[in-house]
Parts: sequence; structure tokens; C-alpha cells
Amino acid sequence: MKQWTHSSREEISAQTIGQLINLAGRQRMLSQRIVLHVLLASHGDSAALMVVKDCLTTFAQTHADLVSGDGPLTGVFSEALHQLYFGTRNADERIQRFIAQAHQAASCIESGMTDGREKTDALVVQATPLLELLQEITLAYQQEMRSIETASLKRQSDIAEQLGSISMQANIVALNARIAAARAGQFGREFAVITTVLADIIKEMDQLIHSVVNTRNADEASPRSSVHPQGRHVRADRAFQ
Repeated sequence: MKQWTHSSREEISAQTIGQLINLAGRQRMLSQRIVLHVLLASHGDSAALMVVKDCLTTFAQTHADLVSGDGPLTGVFSEALHQLYFGTRNADERIQRFIAQAHQAASCIESGMTDGREKTDALVVQATPLLELLQEITLAYQQEMRSIETASLKRQSDIAEQLGSISMQANIVALNARIAAARAGQFGREFAVITTVLADIIKEMDQLIHSVVNTRNADEASPRSSVHPQGRHVRADRAFQ
């Protein structure tokens, strides 16, 4: 049994989940295409055999990518998917069995063996249950996407709250600094320039908070300012010139 090694959905990006959903959807289409062309081949359509072989190759490779894909595809990455593929639903074994049955049916038809019709009928019987299973797999990936989106919104909310707290504290510090600079008279002029720079930074932080909050709706998110870290250093350097 394949071991599930990922410990958190946060390691998986929404873009990767989108790719996995597309792959799972492709599997549904390919499974029906394979069955259809095996059936056509059993009735003497020689061109259908080539379609079956091509579709089987893609179907098998896509399944491998979903279950144990390396790199960005990650393979099975959650407990729910692990249970679906290797637990109670036993999806991995059922899909592998379908692939083997399709290969056997195609080989029997191609070689003209007498049991080609029997193999074809057995494959056709598996068409609907397999389609239901592949639909269940697609829905499982869609659920993973919703979970990731929910976790992302929670992180954004936490970040916005933390930034808001920091901004409030910085505003208090800046106000006290301006008061101290005013009391110092001409000796506090350079210090007053620094407090102005600090006020600009606080303003940028407030704009960043606004941007983070707006990203809760990805379609409408539009950051109002772009905070360039070097810009702060330039202003601070000028404060001492």
C-alpha cells in the first residue's frame, strides 16, 4: 500500500489542485472512450484499436500521476484521498484492474481470439461503476480545493488582524515620537524627519492590510499600493542628509 507522506493541505497550492481536478476529469472521459472503441473494435473497426491503445496509454499515465506523481503534482496528499485510493473504496486497485481488462480485450480482438467478445462484454459491464468511481475521485479533489480555499481565507484574516495590531501600535509610537520631537525644539528636527518616515511606513502598512483583506475575494482583489522595500531605505537615508 502506498504511504501518505504529506502532513498538511497547506503544502499544496490551489493551482496544483486545479491541475489534479482536470486530470481526474480527463480520466472520466478516457474511460468511456476506451470502452466505446473496444466495442467498435469487436465489431471489426480496425482503426478503433489504435484509439484504444492511445487512450489506454494516456489513462494509465494519468492515473500514475494522480496516485504517485512527482514534482508539483504531489500524488496522494491527504488522508481523504489516501482512503479513497487505498482504503474502503479501493480506487487504485479497481482502476488498475480496468486497465488490465482493457488491454486483454484489445489484445484478444487484435489477435482474433475467440474469447474477445467475452472480454469486451466484461469491460462494458465495468463502464458505469468505473465512471461513478472516477466521478467520486473528481469530487474528492474539488473538496480538497474548497478546504484549501477556506484555509487560505483563514490565513489572510489572521495576517490582516496581526498587521492591524502592529499598525495601531506603530501609530501610537509615531504620535509619542512627534510629541517628543516638538518638545525638543530645534534639537528634535532630525528626529521629526524620522517620525515622518515612520508615518509613511505605517500608511503603507494600512494599505497592505486593505489589500490582504480584499484578496478574500480573488476575482475582486486589487491592491492599492505596491510597497517597495528599497523605497523605505531611500527615504530614511535622505532623512539624515
